[in-house]
Amino acid sequence: MPAMLWAIDGQLRFTSCRGGALADLGLAPDSLVGMTLFEFFQTEDTTFTPIAATIRALRGETLSYELDWGTRVYRVRVGPDRNGSGQIGGVVAVVFDISDVRREEAQLLSEGEILRKIAENMPDAVVLVDGEGRFLYASPSCAEELGYDFHALAGVNFLSLIEPEDMAIAQDAIGDVYRGDSYPFAVRMKRADGSWALMETMATAVTTAEGTRLLLVSMRDVSEEKRSGEYVHLNRRMAEFRDKAQETAENLRALLVTIERGDSASVAEAQLAQALTGVPQPPAGVLQPPQPPQTAG
Repeated sequence: MPAMLWAIDGQLRFTSCRGGALADLGLAPDSLVGMTLFEFFQTEDTTFTPIAATIRALRGETLSYELDWGTRVYRVRVGPDRNGSGQIGGVVAVVFDISDVRREEAQLLSEGEILRKIAENMPDAVVLVDGEGRFLYASPSCAEELGYDFHALAGVNFLSLIEPEDMAIAQDAIGDVYRGDSYPFAVRMKRADGSWALMETMATAVTTAEGTRLLLVSMRDVSEEKRSGEYVHLNRRMAEFRDKAQETAENLRALLVTIERGDSASVAEAQLAQALTGVPQPPAGVLQPPQPPQTAG
């Protein structure tokens, strides 16, 4: 980050001026020596921030400010310059050129505004939830799809709107999203009026610049569409598959206990046969669900 170091005396005259950022202003080292701040900034206004801050520093204060100067933006840290006896003889200022930082921030804000406008104009409901499942954002379409505006959803847990019977479906799908896979699924969600809507849902994991993991979810009501019956049928088959998988796991655990106890081979063979004949097959075209992630309360 380009910087300059200014030294100014009690009459607000430059006594030293060094640093790489001088070149961006077309200045050579110490070329300002002897010039006053009033002359440099071409003003007699003592309330002008650089001059007012220097006067305050001469009174013993240390402070910071930002200065837009031409096409550049500077962050300035200014404080009193004391001699060996502690008396203030002038002011020292460290000046950082933060123009590039400000441009990057402006670009990020611009990109964020574009994304916000896209979300607000999408027909699907778009929400953003944190790692605990709390709503951080809800697009205006949520009011049309479910009857909630963002003020009603702020801080609410996303999973609390899902029908308990469909909870495992949502948790399995979210687990896959955080593992890098994503596919549409449907769960029943409670509308603001207390009724239920079958919401076709697509989730994507996003990571902020600070490394925080968030979940971006788009949803649309398919309750009145023909394929809603297909989702209900698939959800039912997935629930049956999950129950059978749990039963098979219990049988396998029982087999391991039998082997560890040293029971007869015939008992072990019988339990193994029971476990293997109970191994379920997932519905065609559907990934086997992973363990639910610990991402929501």
